[in-house]
Amino acid sequence: MNLLQPLRAGHRGGVGLLGIVVALSAAAQSSSGPEFVAPPGSARTDAVVQGPVVDAQTLAREAVELYGRTCAVASSDAGAQVDLALAAGLAPLQTDDAQRSSLLGGASGQVYAAPGREALLQMAVADDGRCVVWAEHADGPSVRAGFLHVIDEVYGPGTSLRPVRERVVQITGGWRRQTGFDLGEDPARRAFDAITLVGNRPGVQLLRVGPAGP
Repeated sequence: MNLLQPLRAGHRGGVGLLGIVVALSAAAQSSSGPEFVAPPGSARTDAVVQGPVVDAQTLAREAVELYGRTCAVASSDAGAQVDLALAAGLAPLQTDDAQRSSLLGGASGQVYAAPGREALLQMAVADDGRCVVWAEHADGPSVRAGFLHVIDEVYGPGTSLRPVRERVVQITGGWRRQTGFDLGEDPARRAFDAITLVGNRPGVQLLRVGPAGP
């Protein structure tokens, strides 16, 4: 599998989010763990802002806090995810049916955006319980560190949980790390994953909860 093939360019000259989704999907399918789910932003248009309105560290912190208050604690309960998103101040993102389907990875559901961060911080909630928080211009190492802290606080207080997925894939524009845990008991076992850009260059960062693989 060639992960270095040219991918669609993004609005700032980097890799488009759709290209990131395609490459990570291929990587996930070639190794153990659940298939990567298309995150919010996979159908981005030129309406995206041309630069960050907050610094990368602040956006990383906000993304982790949103994930910890919504996707992570609600786990597989889509209704609870929606309630928590609204309680966190998010509002439904206005999209047409085709855009919403792409943002949700083909599933039915709703996409929400943070006030004042509509182009930078979004959350997708699928009816089947999949939940993704996406930050466009956040610091990757900070997002990953925050993700590990959320997992420890919510699912392993006082313990040292080890990821069951820890892999780095190279795509045009940089290296991305997937760090994942499978937590809970069957049939409600869920996969918790962070997909973050390696290094200190801000970029697209993803935090998700979805069905765990067999």
